[in-house]
Amino acid sequence: GSKMPHRDQESIYPKYCCLMLILFKPWRSITDLKHTSQSWAESFETFRRTCDEKVISILNNMQILHECKDSRDD
Repeated sequence: GSKMPHRDQESIYPKYCCLMLILFKPWRSITDLKHTSQSWAESFETFRRTCDEKVISILNNMQILHECKDSRDD
C-alpha cells in the first residue's frame, strides 16, 4: 500500500499536512480541519503552534523513522 508521506517532500507537503490533521486534530467535519480560505499547510502550521507537545513529539518521531528508513535504503 501507500506509505505515509514525509514532511520534507515539498511536492506532497499539502497531503502530509492533510493527513496529519486528520490523524491528530479532533474533527467532525472538514471545516474543523481547515477553513475554506486556508491551505492545508496553513491550517497544519496553525495546529502545530497550538497542539500538545506530545503530538509534536509523535510528528517528529514519525519523521525520524522516515529518515532512518531512507538512510537504510541508500
